[in-house]
Amino acid sequence: MFYTAPDIQQTFADKTKNIRKSKGWTQKEMAQRADIPLSTYARFEQLGEGSMRDFAKIIVTLGRGDEIEKILNLAAENESPMDIYKKVKGKK
Repeated sequence: MFYTAPDIQQTFADKTKNIRKSKGWTQKEMAQRADIPLSTYARFEQLGEGSMRDFAKIIVTLGRGDEIEKILNLAAENESPMDIYKKVKGKK
């Protein structure tokens, strides 16, 4: 169970590292695929620190965007990613 923000950050970092390794990618390959600096990716993987934008790039690169959707409960059962995008964009 998570009790603090650092606990959550470290869990995300550890999970990201495990997924990256399961794909056989180095940190450098992951950073290139996510279009972020290697130092930024390494800091994220080690400490769970970074911007929300970089986190989003990492999650999308790993093909795990659907998991974030579930966490945030953004989608109804029958909504597509495009439906969600249009809904979120309309709120701005």
